[in-house]
Amino acid sequence: MKLESELEKELDRKWCPLPTSKPPYSNEYAIDSSSASRSMDNGIEFFITRALMLGTGNFSEPMLRFEMIKGSTDYSATAEFERIQRDLMEIQIFIENMDKVQDDSIVLIDGNLYGRYTHLLNQINIDNWRDLPLELIKAMQDLYLICRRRSIMLVGVSKFSKTRVLTAALKRDLGYGFRAPEYLDIELLYRWKLGETGYTRPLMLGTYAIKNATSITKPSKYRKNNFSSIQDPERQKWATEVIRKFPGAPAIVMFHMIPKAHAQPMRIDIPASCLGITSKIMEVNPFDFIEPEMVEPVVSQLVSDFGGRDVYNALLYIVDREVRLGGNAVDTVYKSVLGSELGVTLDYDRSSRRFTF
Repeated sequence: MKLESELEKELDRKWCPLPTSKPPYSNEYAIDSSSASRSMDNGIEFFITRALMLGTGNFSEPMLRFEMIKGSTDYSATAEFERIQRDLMEIQIFIENMDKVQDDSIVLIDGNLYGRYTHLLNQINIDNWRDLPLELIKAMQDLYLICRRRSIMLVGVSKFSKTRVLTAALKRDLGYGFRAPEYLDIELLYRWKLGETGYTRPLMLGTYAIKNATSITKPSKYRKNNFSSIQDPERQKWATEVIRKFPGAPAIVMFHMIPKAHAQPMRIDIPASCLGITSKIMEVNPFDFIEPEMVEPVVSQLVSDFGGRDVYNALLYIVDREVRLGGNAVDTVYKSVLGSELGVTLDYDRSSRRFTF
């Protein structure tokens, strides 16, 4: 097939060898989270979200949050609520502990950064939480500013990604335009690079995944159209300001890397500002390749952190194991704690009891 042959050759041209330099960061931190939800016999759903930040010098900071919402039949909305809570806490745990983090450190967050910022530009269908996406966007704006001021290298690490942006960029450079690509990036990497080591030439992502990007430049109108549930004047002012600042966030530099032959390809996200690049997310349309040397220090660090097929990053692996919420802890320890705080006995609904017990 002509397209496949051309893509393979273009991927070769965009493939970079792993650097041989030593890892540059002596202070390293990693953040991850987990969550669980249960339905009560009165229709209420409760959520437990736990985040953990580990790092150099036995650094360990946990965060725990209980939330309750009225029962909903919109299961996609409750799943989105739970996911946003996890993403938000991963940002908040860093912001709340930033004074304990050394300047010129590297901070790893499980998952990608670009999607957290660009995929949540509408209210969610949960009463009293409809503007929760704006809380995440505001937290990320604060996070980017802190990292730039403190010279902290912020890195999102995804051990698996279904993005197609690299494929789209390769097709563009081959003259095929911007039509939605037929292949996931991971498919190309598995077919043609799995037995090799290296990383793809970094892509700086801008408006690629932002729907109706031009409308965001009119923050008041955008708030009215996409967050119409906000009625309080002060909250409206806050929301409009968050949306107004949206275009000023840094573009995100993204690449895939294979630290060892036959290892699972990882997706890496870095704010452009952490690399000394001033490009903003709305200034890059929709993406641009940058020089591989810009990310070599991060690649060196991640190669040194690689611990094998299951241990894609040593510190993130430890955080993942420690923060993970087991069913037994949820249904004994946390259920008891929450019941004591509320002063009531908590009983699950019938379907939850059947599943849990």
